[in-house]
Parts: sequence; structure tokens; C-alpha cells
Amino acid sequence: MSDYTSIEVTYQDGLARVVLNQPERGNPIDGAFCRDMRKLAVDLTTRQDLRAVLITARGRFFSVGGDIKSFSKDRAAVPAIVQDWTTDLHPALARLRRINAPVIASVHGLVAGGSVSVVAFADVVLAARDTRFTSAFASIGFCADSGSTVSLSERMGVARAKRFLMLAETLTADEAQAAGLVDFLHDTAELEAATEAMARRLAAGPTLAFGAIKRTLRTVNGATLESQLEDEAQALAAIAASDDAWEGLTAFSEKRAPNFKGR
Repeated sequence: MSDYTSIEVTYQDGLARVVLNQPERGNPIDGAFCRDMRKLAVDLTTRQDLRAVLITARGRFFSVGGDIKSFSKDRAAVPAIVQDWTTDLHPALARLRRINAPVIASVHGLVAGGSVSVVAFADVVLAARDTRFTSAFASIGFCADSGSTVSLSERMGVARAKRFLMLAETLTADEAQAAGLVDFLHDTAELEAATEAMARRLAAGPTLAFGAIKRTLRTVNGATLESQLEDEAQALAAIAASDDAWEGLTAFSEKRAPNFKGR
């Protein structure tokens, strides 16, 4: 879509395909990317037909992370650049985390810095077996942004995320899967087909139920048992009134595959 400069976004049958599209620069996180993510969050959260979101990238790398060249030009300007970029990016990530539609990330090459967090926020992550994940922040004297403290802790656990960030680790795809960053590994030649199958599977699923699952899981570490159980009960009762829930029950009784519509 022409409204974006650093990403390409298309929609088909409820599936939003988001492609990082600055391959010659390694798909960096820069001002244009942060602004595009803010707009993307608005677009996705206001679409009534959204069933799933697929994030991929063109070029050799998924993303090299923050645009270091922008930081190294003028020391005095760096804090303002950080504030400017995160003002767009951080609310966008928070909004995308709240959508009902599942988010799938499919990565290859290098995933560095803040882009690791963008990937970690996805509900399902697929990676080529030769992918590398690098923290990068501490190696240049920075702490983490892009929601890394949340997304990495949720996927890896707080202690493992701290080690990843403080030691500026680089993980192989196998190590990333073992740590919880990656869900499925595929040979490079098989990644695209596996990604397409996963995206279409989730896009055909019960979107409202997916959203409720995501919301109730987000509170599990901070809520009391009684509060969490009540949240589950209320969420289930609300979903039980949906067309998809009735379709699921009907399909089960009729011994056929359900045809969910996302409502």
C-alpha cells in the first residue's frame, strides 16, 4: 500500500500480510519504520474483517535492528531521536498486542536488537534454521526498548531474558527455540510453505476465541487465582454467545470440520 514507506501491507481473505521492505538497508528500525508501525496499528485495529496478521521481510536479513547510523551523527540529538521513534513504535506494539487476530512472524537471516522484541510479541514464530537472534543493545552501551522487557520475559522468562540482554547474546535458531523465542524451525526451502499453511490455518480459526485466550494469558502472572478464574469464566461466557462458538458446537455434533467466520 502506498501509504507506507518502510513496509508493504496487503489484505486477502482476512489475512493481513506485513512485509518489511527496506532490504537494501537490512530492514532497520528507523523513523520511517516506527511511523509506519503506528499507522499499521491503527489500520489493523479498525478492520472488522481481520482474521490473522503475517509479518515477514524481504532481503538477506529480517531486520538489523535500530538504525545505528542515525544515532552516530550527532551525540546531542540521540535522546530526542529515541523519544521520537519510541513515541510511535511503543504504542503501536501495545495496540497490536491487544488485537484478537493472531500474529505470525516468519524470520530468516538476522533478527537483531528491537526487531527481536517485535518478533517475540508474535503469537506464533517460525524461523529458518540458519537464523540468528542477537540482543545487540548492551554491546553498544544501550538498554533495551521496543517492549523487549515484556516480550522477552514472556517468552524466555525474566532470568533468561536478562542474560540475553546483558550479555548481548547471539542465539542460533536452535538455541532460540530452546529458549522459547521460536516456536517452529524449518529448512529455508520449506519456510515459506510452512508459514503460509500456519497463517491460513489461524486465519480460518475462531478469531474472538483467540483474542480471549491472549487476553487471559496476559494476566496470569499478576492476578490472584480467584481473579484469574473469574476472568476465564467471564471470557468464556462472552465467547459462548458468538457465532463461532455455536458453529463449533454444531460442527462437533454433526461430526464435521467447523467453518469459523471470526464473529
